[in-house]
Amino acid sequence: MKIDLHCHSTCSDGTYAPAEVVARAQAAGVDVLALTDHDTLAGIDEARAAANAYNMTLINGVEISCEHTLSGGYGKNKSTNKIIHVVGLDFTDREQMHTTLQQLQDSRATRGRRITEKLSTLLDIEFDALWQDVVAKAGGNVQAVGRAHIGQVLFERGEVKTVQQAFDKYLADNKPAYVAIEALTMARGIELIHACGGRAVLAHPTRYQLSATRVRKLIEAFAQLGGDACELPANSEPLSTRRMVDRCIAEHNLSASIGSDFHGSNMPWRRLGDVPALATDQQGVWQSFSI
Repeated sequence: MKIDLHCHSTCSDGTYAPAEVVARAQAAGVDVLALTDHDTLAGIDEARAAANAYNMTLINGVEISCEHTLSGGYGKNKSTNKIIHVVGLDFTDREQMHTTLQQLQDSRATRGRRITEKLSTLLDIEFDALWQDVVAKAGGNVQAVGRAHIGQVLFERGEVKTVQQAFDKYLADNKPAYVAIEALTMARGIELIHACGGRAVLAHPTRYQLSATRVRKLIEAFAQLGGDACELPANSEPLSTRRMVDRCIAEHNLSASIGSDFHGSNMPWRRLGDVPALATDQQGVWQSFSI
């Protein structure tokens, strides 16, 4: 079975509609897919209908923005607050999940507008025109606006040479246009996923601009808070990074999860079905699913 448990559609910051994501996953040979849009379940029904037509298995999924304070550094870096993404998989109580996440969705719309306001000042661009482009990039849904949409607009307007440069110069944590998003604590995010009958997965632990020591501390904290699994690093990441994460997974008795984090044309280097293989001693989180 080919499994991909992390991808996005136009219901958050992806560029393809849920049904199109499923169609592309099917074309890539994926058998089991989880659509994990940011803080919303809006695409699941459309994705499931498409998956049924292709005789694929679709797992209920979501990627939740969670706040977490990491400690243990030195001097001014003794502690740091980060937005950590926790993927919820195979939950059954969609109503409870939706109700809790709606507040986060509302804050996402406010955040996107505030980031755009900062950029209009920084780049001397008329706000209304910039905001109109950003909302259009998000398919007209202000609640779906994410930094990836804003970065794409900056690239298309010629303000940056690449989407990644938009993040590096303006949008990444602590950059001039950054605005923190309202979030659950990581502990509360894990509790919510469990209360809804699902499994909690630490998403891409090596993509938070943390030192190796803090990556290990993050995985340890996630396990101590009751998390179920850790996502394996992408195949493009160094082998040393993968081995470090493998050791942490083993040390803290976590399952492993695999996902492409596909977003579509705004991040073309992430391809559906392009996921790492489990180590021989690892258990896949999907082995506990009701599929």
